[in-house]
Amino acid sequence: GQEPYFVWLVDLFLETTFQTECGQLLDSICANCELEELTTDRWTLLVKYKTAFYSFYLPVALSMIVVGERDRATYDTAREVLLLMGVYFQAQDDYLDAFACPEELGKVGTDIADKKCSWLFAHAYHEMSTPEAKTYLDKHYGKCEVGSEEEQKIKDLYKELGLQELFRKYEADVQVSLMEYRQKIEAAGLPWSIFERFFALIHKRRK
Repeated sequence: GQEPYFVWLVDLFLETTFQTECGQLLDSICANCELEELTTDRWTLLVKYKTAFYSFYLPVALSMIVVGERDRATYDTAREVLLLMGVYFQAQDDYLDAFACPEELGKVGTDIADKKCSWLFAHAYHEMSTPEAKTYLDKHYGKCEVGSEEEQKIKDLYKELGLQELFRKYEADVQVSLMEYRQKIEAAGLPWSIFERFFALIHKRRK
């Protein structure tokens, strides 16, 4: 606690804790929402606060504080890129919850049974759905058991509606967007290799 930047570290931890708690609250509220309310905008807001700040921005910002970076614009630039990665990371989690092998993932996916505002559901229900698919989701999403026929049918619907292809396009778009930030990151005096390494760790992960 004797270092001059100690108070900055404490402030960052407090800010990030509050942001993460807000994200957790938004996630919890979804249990009481109608399916119509589980939109892609809600999902993006939720995951930014629930996942992206503490998983991606926090560790880099801590390092920046320790090495003496004090320019607010530099933090803003880093945050912008790291939140993009954090949101992508959660989209991956949502995708793997439905489609990854439980043995490889290390857990059994429960998003469908738990009525989560997931990347897959939000896009399926609001952007890619058919009347028949929406009727089935209304009847069974968040109301079926893990491992049930109804849950499997929803996963099959995701495939039929083209969610796997949509996710692959989203993944490619994120990579392109990230690469476009390189010049901005380097102009801010930050080492691009850090951001590149972060992305390499999560890009097309399978668990």
